[in-house]
Amino acid sequence: MTSVSRGGLELYVRELILKLHSAGLKQVVICDQNSFMVADLRAQGIAVEHLQTGSRYSFLRMQRLRALDKKYAVAIWHSHQRDDMIVVALAFLFRTRFRHIFSLYMGFARKQDLLHRLVYRRIEHLVTTSQLMNALALERLPVTIEQLKCIRYGREEAPFKRVAAEIQAAQKTVGLRKGEKLVLSLGRLDPMKGVVEFAAATEHLDTKLKKKLVFAQIGERTIIRYDAQNNPVYAPESEAAFAALQARAKGKGSYARFVLLPFQEKYIPFLLTADYFVLASYDEMYSLSLIDAMLAGCLIIGTDNGGTVEQLDRGEQLLADKFPRRGEQLLADKIPRRGERGLLIPAQSAAMIATALEFAEDNPTLCKKMQKAATAWARHEHTWEQVLPQWLELYSAPFVKA
Repeated sequence: MTSVSRGGLELYVRELILKLHSAGLKQVVICDQNSFMVADLRAQGIAVEHLQTGSRYSFLRMQRLRALDKKYAVAIWHSHQRDDMIVVALAFLFRTRFRHIFSLYMGFARKQDLLHRLVYRRIEHLVTTSQLMNALALERLPVTIEQLKCIRYGREEAPFKRVAAEIQAAQKTVGLRKGEKLVLSLGRLDPMKGVVEFAAATEHLDTKLKKKLVFAQIGERTIIRYDAQNNPVYAPESEAAFAALQARAKGKGSYARFVLLPFQEKYIPFLLTADYFVLASYDEMYSLSLIDAMLAGCLIIGTDNGGTVEQLDRGEQLLADKFPRRGEQLLADKIPRRGERGLLIPAQSAAMIATALEFAEDNPTLCKKMQKAATAWARHEHTWEQVLPQWLELYSAPFVKA
């Protein structure tokens, strides 16, 4: 896991590693030396090795992987990013009995070229958290149905118990006053996450809601590497989004109050404080923060694409026709689509975020029903008691040649 960012993907991979460790699975974690998880893993006695930054085609990096493979007698490789998957697959291209699991957390385009046919053939199992994404993988990627597995995200319920002091601290940080409601977004400050539209929605509300709702965005910019002085270097598009959000947070005008907060290690009290959670991503595969928002009891507003639809609507219906109503139709309707567990809106529309919030304020009984359904579903699908045994079973299963 060579990412140096600190987003939902990286946080979850750390949690999965620690859960597997607690279950007695011996692991060695190969990551960048600047990864935030190094200290946590070593504190638990987990072996950590570093892989230098470089190309996914780097012979030096492949040589390093082969050396670590020999040092630790690795039985199964498990990669969590596409570039990592490719360098691992190429490093052991000619090994006959090669066990490699690839967890795919991000959306993907069609990949049927020679390189991808070659590397996906070296994967024993491709694991996603979404049945819908597995169906799309069969269409877009050079994989077989035998390679595909769906294992949901695992979550702990205990952290979602309400602690008055923690909620009061979150309210104070946001500056939430009596009678105000919090609209929260949580994730990397990347344009594809819809953070700019989320901030812009503050100006599309009616006058009454502009005074009642407070928007808060929690997250940090996407780190692509560290420079020679060990300072983070951010993705240019993430820097641009950050500047836009800063301007909205500092500005004064005819819009609802907007608060920009940095990454919060303890983010759950903010979710417990929030009335609404907005996931405005352009194409989200399957959101971890959305599950946390469900467990916190928020009313969810999500974009009508990717795995978000599976999370907010009935999965069996989705798998029957795979693509529900698209965003273009929704724009014409000018109303949010009511899913079983939340409201669905088209991506890239600040106005529709505002419309969904106005709809929610006007329909509290319906929204309360959605909130209860969302919390119940998250508890049924995403507990570690259900998820961890699936991972242990996959690790212990007999070798299956891809």
